Amino acid sequence: MKKMYWISLSYFVFGLTTGLVNHEISYWTDFTGESVMSVVHPHAILLGGLVFLLMPLFMKIFELENQKSFQCFVWTYNIGLVMTLSFMTVRGMSQLFGMTFPGFLDHMVGGLAGIGHVILMVGLSFLFHTLMKSVDKRSE
Repeated sequence: MKKMYWISLSYFVFGLTTGLVNHEISYWTDFTGESVMSVVHPHAILLGGLVFLLMPLFMKIFELENQKSFQCFVWTYNIGLVMTLSFMTVRGMSQLFGMTFPGFLDHMVGGLAGIGHVILMVGLSFLFHTLMKSVDKRSE
């Protein structure tokens, strides 16, 4: 359970840092408008920090750590979230600094962020599978 709190804290710190960086870079570069960087902050705090902050509660109630699919959830979800946040940050920073990617790289960055979102969904399906198996075990 302690590992979940550390993971949660890491995502909260990253989320708060990206919010600060977005604000400061926007201020210093006189950037007006919306950038992808402005949504990295809530993505990290909600999808990373909040999910892993609540996970010890689920672990206590449903004994999730006894399920094999729970470790699949932790690994898959973290890989997907790190991938998503990384490529969203790359896109957001390039927008804040006014740099444009060549056509291929532009599509690659967006595509890899999208693949990260898909991996997140696979991780969430592992979580729901784990929860369903745990609920079935408790009801027996």
